[in-house]
Amino acid sequence: MAELRAIRIERGPSGFGGPLTIVPTEKRNKVMFITGGGAEPECLAKIVELSGMTPVNGFKTSCPEDELAMVIVDCGGTLRCGLYPKKGIPTANVMPTGKSGPMAQYIKEDIYVSAVGPNQVSLADPSAAAAAAEAAEPAAEEEKKSDGVKYTG
Repeated sequence: MAELRAIRIERGPSGFGGPLTIVPTEKRNKVMFITGGGAEPECLAKIVELSGMTPVNGFKTSCPEDELAMVIVDCGGTLRCGLYPKKGIPTANVMPTGKSGPMAQYIKEDIYVSAVGPNQVSLADPSAAAAAAEAAEPAAEEEKKSDGVKYTG
């Protein structure tokens, strides 16, 4: 397996959201793309090259959501742009779509970024990567104990 590295994804011209710091882990090491009938988006090669993540074509195969570090979509504002943020999966949209459509309430700057091309992808600053990994740990711990019931208190 390739070495996994954190990446930073910024919004492109006329885009919305971000920047996102994606920190792949041994478990969450895949980037699924659901674009253009299965065509690879321009930003995919750079994301894979810099991060070491494994690409998954969402039109040809599926992947357990707990293995996804992020998803790339090309949605003009109907469904896909909000579907994965709703599930807590960081989402990069190659189109410059902001908060729109029936899932607009889930499209938030901390989990969604749009107008993404290769120029918006770079290696993450080590301190930002550490902070993002630390923020993700409580969610991962919660996943481990989750039996479908929310506990409070």
